[in-house]
Amino acid sequence: MERLQMSEKNIEELPLYYGKKTNEATLYEYSKTEILKKFNYPSDNKITTLYEIEKQKRDLESVEELLIFKKIVVEYFNVLGVLMDVGYKMNLKDYLRIENISYNDSIILLKQIGKLLDKLEHIRKEEHKLNDFFIGDLHESNILVDPETKKIQICDLDSCKIGMNKPFETKYLQFFKTYSFIKQNLRHKYPANYYCTIPNRNTDLYCYMVMILKILFSFDITNLSVEEFYKNLYSLKKQGLPDSLYIIFYNLYTPIDNQNPYALLDDIPLIFEHRLKNMV
Repeated sequence: MERLQMSEKNIEELPLYYGKKTNEATLYEYSKTEILKKFNYPSDNKITTLYEIEKQKRDLESVEELLIFKKIVVEYFNVLGVLMDVGYKMNLKDYLRIENISYNDSIILLKQIGKLLDKLEHIRKEEHKLNDFFIGDLHESNILVDPETKKIQICDLDSCKIGMNKPFETKYLQFFKTYSFIKQNLRHKYPANYYCTIPNRNTDLYCYMVMILKILFSFDITNLSVEEFYKNLYSLKKQGLPDSLYIIFYNLYTPIDNQNPYALLDDIPLIFEHRLKNMV
């Protein structure tokens, strides 16, 4: 992949992209159609990840929902960041805060995420590509949204799990109140090294279902023990949650592989519409 040579001083003279800074990086407006993402501290694992993405760039770019960087930005041989196209202007977290967003709008967007995960699984199984690629840190701020078309893009993929890189910390795979249970009972389903959960198909689907439950049912499972999770889930069932969805959610904390529920979201009864709240 082509490199972009720039000094740190020249990068910092660029205008900030909508004033956005994070703990990990600063975004600059490189051109009207391109963003330069300068890492605050490009760790060895981050650099390894960029090189692993380069190796599979053609296959990754075949998935239009993945916002892959175009060039690695370097000063001589030191990696400073990446250059990427401007994506959709709004992330899912901000989109859900728009006052007139309907329950159906939320379902449409959540289905788009599920379809993407289904597409990636098809590529792994049928095309035998991207077998070691998983999104990992899948959450509302890393999903860009086009409010008009309801299409999505996944950004911040320089923290994905791919090839020989090590896993990064993630928002929804910390398992604060379920860590001991998972370590004892589900370490094959949600594997971990000493520091982080290792992303796989099951973890990507887990993160996806965390978002579904938060957005459609105001039910944040990341703050619940396993017992509290089942108690709250059973309450949703009594209120009308379809059995098909209940079983899929129930199996999040069983050894059974996670299933993708996106095709069942249209079956959610309208009685739950009043539960749509700002939880993201």
